[in-house]
Amino acid sequence: MQREWTNIDVLRMEKFLLLVRRYVGVSFEVLKRSGWEREMVEEMSGVWGEVPFNVEDNRVPNGIRFHVLDVWVDEVERVGLLEEGEGNLEVLEMLLEPVRKLAKESPTKAVRKKAKEVLEDERLPGNEKQPEEEKEDDAWGGIKE
Repeated sequence: MQREWTNIDVLRMEKFLLLVRRYVGVSFEVLKRSGWEREMVEEMSGVWGEVPFNVEDNRVPNGIRFHVLDVWVDEVERVGLLEEGEGNLEVLEMLLEPVRKLAKESPTKAVRKKAKEVLEDERLPGNEKQPEEEKEDDAWGGIKE
């Protein structure tokens, strides 16, 4: 798919994007069914690091990277990995490692930025949205007597 990515016409692109999303989702489903077995999680994390999140292979189109990053947290959330549970945080950390590497080492600034946005997603543990503090009104209040 990565070889032909730039040749996919607009009418078929949505189907390929859906295929990529389903692949990501099913990958997480398989890991969930295995009980988040450590060896399988590490292996899958390695696969993510080799293909869509590979920082050294210029043959991987950035469009694939962007789309996988777009759906990453959605699909992790869908399988219930973001819920508090025994071992979920450790599994999530292993799965986020290729994203972290992409955020640090990608030669493309836009890809690094997108990966950092994924890592800062408020749905991920430790990124909870802080309540907004009341802002002081900086507008001119007129002449005070």
